[in-house]
Amino acid sequence: MKPPHRCTAASASALLSLAALGGCELFDSDHRPYTPFPVATKAPEKPPEATPPEAAPPPVVAPEVSHEPLVAPSRATEWRIGERTLTAPDGLVFRLALEGGVQGGSEHDIIAWAVGTPERDVVGELWSYPLSGEPRLILAAPGFLPTGPGCSHGARLSHAGPSTITLDIKATCSGALLARAPERSVSVLAPLRPDPLVVGFRLAAPARDEHMDVDVTATDRDGDGRDDIEMALRFGTADGADVRARFVWLQRAAGLSRDTAEPRASFAELVDLETRRVAAQKGSPEVSERAASIRRLYASLCAQSATPRIFMDDGAALDCGDLQAPFEALTAAEIAAAIGRGQLGEGFAALERHTWFPSGSASGAPFIEKQLSKLKERVVRRKVIKLVPLKALPRGVDPAPHYSPISFHPDGSLLVQTAEGLIRAAPDGRFEYEASDEIDRWPTLVTSPSGEQLTGLALPCERSEVVWLRVAADGTPLEPLPTNLVAPRPGNCGGTGFPSPGISAAGWTGAEPTAFIGAGRVGPDVTTPPPGSAVSPNGRHAIVATRWGLLVTGSEKPSLWLFDIPGVALDLSDCVISNNAQAAACLLGARAQVILPDPKSG
Repeated sequence: MKPPHRCTAASASALLSLAALGGCELFDSDHRPYTPFPVATKAPEKPPEATPPEAAPPPVVAPEVSHEPLVAPSRATEWRIGERTLTAPDGLVFRLALEGGVQGGSEHDIIAWAVGTPERDVVGELWSYPLSGEPRLILAAPGFLPTGPGCSHGARLSHAGPSTITLDIKATCSGALLARAPERSVSVLAPLRPDPLVVGFRLAAPARDEHMDVDVTATDRDGDGRDDIEMALRFGTADGADVRARFVWLQRAAGLSRDTAEPRASFAELVDLETRRVAAQKGSPEVSERAASIRRLYASLCAQSATPRIFMDDGAALDCGDLQAPFEALTAAEIAAAIGRGQLGEGFAALERHTWFPSGSASGAPFIEKQLSKLKERVVRRKVIKLVPLKALPRGVDPAPHYSPISFHPDGSLLVQTAEGLIRAAPDGRFEYEASDEIDRWPTLVTSPSGEQLTGLALPCERSEVVWLRVAADGTPLEPLPTNLVAPRPGNCGGTGFPSPGISAAGWTGAEPTAFIGAGRVGPDVTTPPPGSAVSPNGRHAIVATRWGLLVTGSEKPSLWLFDIPGVALDLSDCVISNNAQAAACLLGARAQVILPDPKSG
């Protein structure tokens, strides 16, 4: 039997996270360790010297026991560790072990992880081998882990705190699992206690294009001699820096007691960093990226999101408490950064999407009014003085994302597609006439240069981004196309209705479409917009209806067109803007309305 291989880690007190073992990967591995021996070289001969006085022999010092995890030889049913030889439970083979390091036990006590064999089809069991006494089962692998053909299991074993250890088991399956079904177990154990389990967690796989991991540490926070538990979820994407939030439990004589300050304090720290980033670098584009990661973290961590991916060992999701204050501060940081960049449209979009996440609705109204006033101070406010209803009745539009059936011509006239043909109208309503012989009708479906077509917008629960739904030119469904917007949480995922944001198509000239989802633009700039686009024919201006009025961007200073009757803008759709941004047109119900602001403003 070969001696055990010791796997060193950066910190023996912390949970061995996915990268903590570096080159010594323990998940789904079957190492065959070897022990390198030093090779002595013969020293050159020296002339004899006078014999020094005989010194007392040095005291014998017992070799220090390492508390790093040990890796068993392959298929070991017996395992020699130090001066001890362990025998695996019937039908199991050893995989990992810890020697000593548990407060109150012997330095030669051993905790061993043994896995199943064809003779005994189990994931594995954790056993205690005390220096004196019989072996004792500490924990069997939880039953919620997926098993069966195509599934394999790996484990990590480490010290969590002075009297606790951590067992981390991960399943890898070739087949698809149910959405957000747990595939990993992390258990904190006090192996000397009659009831060893201190706390456990279930983890599902991260959402697409995201990564997450847990760090579990155990320290005596309150000086009562018991290991208190901190679980931190680290989260990130390929394009952004990781963010993390903590949960803390104090271990009392009566059991665990949750520290309710977390994770609110963690989210407040993350948001404070972004607030300080804005103060130090006005207009920092990193703020929006980090804000998106913080919202993704919330979606994966908190029960309130309705899409958590981490649970307690009994399957209960983790309650994050009231996060209204940090989420308001996060939106405020985004708006401040947008103002700093001179992108006021992005500021309005951030304020509009504020209600997509925990904001306290009615109690959050003062916050929205305060942020709105900051934005209004920096835009040109134009009063709408005239609405001109046209006689021509626009043809019905598709329920899918579409271009408007009305469009401004570069000469300033307005074109209206009807069921019978095409009408040209003066913006002031002086004339309307049939112009089908002069100008071709335009397609209102949003298609790519290769013929792909947008069929809808989805706010998914199993991935974090708002996505476009699309089909190929032959009608074959294609993989949804993600946007850079984080989907609302809980949104539709909580079992209650969530209003889908309005869509104003702008164009599709590259790999992805350009449109306004609500007030926020997604996709690249459109320099040559098609007829019916939310962008003016010359590509200089864009228009979108918001709850606060018509937002016209593209000029050095954007403008907000305001109506005397509150809420009118919410009833408008399919809006278009003229080249000089002095006239707009929208659908109001089934009618086309030309909208004229006060010419003395803007």
